[in-house]
Amino acid sequence: MIYIHFGHNNFDKNKFQPIENLKYISKPSGGLWASRLDSKYGWEKWAKNNEIDFCDLTKSFQFRISKSAKILTIDNVNKLKKLPMIKNDLLSNPIDFEKLASRYDAIEVLISKDGRLYSALYGWDCDSILILNPNVIITIKNKELQPEFDLSKNLEEIVME
Repeated sequence: MIYIHFGHNNFDKNKFQPIENLKYISKPSGGLWASRLDSKYGWEKWAKNNEIDFCDLTKSFQFRISKSAKILTIDNVNKLKKLPMIKNDLLSNPIDFEKLASRYDAIEVLISKDGRLYSALYGWDCDSILILNPNVIITIKNKELQPEFDLSKNLEEIVME
């Protein structure tokens, strides 16, 4: 699976901030946010549909997650009942992200699989992944995304190779 992060051209592990629960919103601070590259409703589509201007969509980088990573996937509202919660009368589903960060390397929320997640996790507006542990990120270099043959050659040259 390939993920894409918008707003920066590369990943800087030194700028990674640890996960911290917030009092007034259902998302934590810290971590690294991204969407699946092939997501039906990822960050880029959501940002364009909502005319978001606080994130530069011309800057991005792609990455994979190490195979050993522990990823919590939330693709339906029933899974929320099994998560650790914090005492917070201000939110309907006050997830304890700090506790989850001690157990998982990433949390992926797939709103497109269950639209009820949109209101249950207000603020998680699209399919996205929150990286909790920077050590699981494997950045993809631009060279890896290039085709295996040279597009500057004409078709006849490619077939002859």
